[in-house]
Amino acid sequence: MPVKLPETPTTSAVGPEQNKGANPASMIDRIPVKLVLMLAAPYLAGETPEQAIELAHKLYEKEKYASTLDILGEDMESAADCDASVEAYKNLVDIIISHPLPVQTAQEQITISFKPSMFSTKPPKGNGFSDPELDRCFERIKEVTDYAKRLGVNVTLEAEDHRWTDFHLDTYFSLVKQGYSNLGTVIQTRLFRTADDINRFEEGMRTRLVIGIYNEPSQVAHTSKPIMKDLLVSFAKTLLAKGTYIELATHDTDCLNKFFGQLIVPGKISRTRFETQYLHGVPRDELQAGLISGNYFSKSNFPKATADELEELATTGVVVRKYLPFGEGRVAGAYCRRRLKENPNMIGYGIKNFLKLQ
Repeated sequence: MPVKLPETPTTSAVGPEQNKGANPASMIDRIPVKLVLMLAAPYLAGETPEQAIELAHKLYEKEKYASTLDILGEDMESAADCDASVEAYKNLVDIIISHPLPVQTAQEQITISFKPSMFSTKPPKGNGFSDPELDRCFERIKEVTDYAKRLGVNVTLEAEDHRWTDFHLDTYFSLVKQGYSNLGTVIQTRLFRTADDINRFEEGMRTRLVIGIYNEPSQVAHTSKPIMKDLLVSFAKTLLAKGTYIELATHDTDCLNKFFGQLIVPGKISRTRFETQYLHGVPRDELQAGLISGNYFSKSNFPKATADELEELATTGVVVRKYLPFGEGRVAGAYCRRRLKENPNMIGYGIKNFLKLQ
């Protein structure tokens, strides 16, 4: 049945800088929402879950890409909006179960992602006191996770700006301890605190490693992209040693080469212990095809590696998962604007796509 997305006027009327306490308005903030959506169209999976599922199947059938689906929305205005988010995600689980990918391994099946702010009318205050609204947010997240677990769907609780970090991680670890093994989470290398947060992860847990797309204040976060990217590899090493399943989410080719060249290949890490993730629409086709087929793991790419170190991955390839966000235009605007601000190169990709130059 069609999924009715929750009403979220906030995300269409207010930019992420106002919602998330980020930096002052930039040129991208002045671009009309309709133009933002046009430029960001290559990165969206449509407006409805049916469109997103259809794209997920096309991507798998054509290129063997796995997918994770995310209903766009954040900063709910009412309890009714939050409850609608719960129902929207439960319906999305139903649709995934009704239309599974014809995968070779369960590791490649469709998953879903969601943000904590889709289930709360306000962010945490950070004062350490119990908040009934956040208690309700926790219960809504648990309801979605429980429903997905009963039907066999993996879900991921995403990271947002630093105000949410304590809540989203505490929620994750609490639910995992309650037996929700289908739940993963996200950690951002830009935050100083992540160096300590990774110590909480254990064998069998799952986390998506990202640099993060929120423009955080320098008091709490790194401002140098090279540092953030180096930390992706450093933190991945620590987490792999703990037995945590890694979802490395980056478009940076050098970073990916370091991940494989310094950790995966010399460590003979099995493909069952990690995957790579990419935002749909960012052009990395040749690299992704090589990862899936195993051709990437050649002696020319890894001249110092032994044949034994390369053999398994060259034979099996690795999982490449596309992140497929979808939602109505009024909801998708804030997310798209933030993505364009984080990576202005996407504007060029969007223009090329519009002009059919690629």
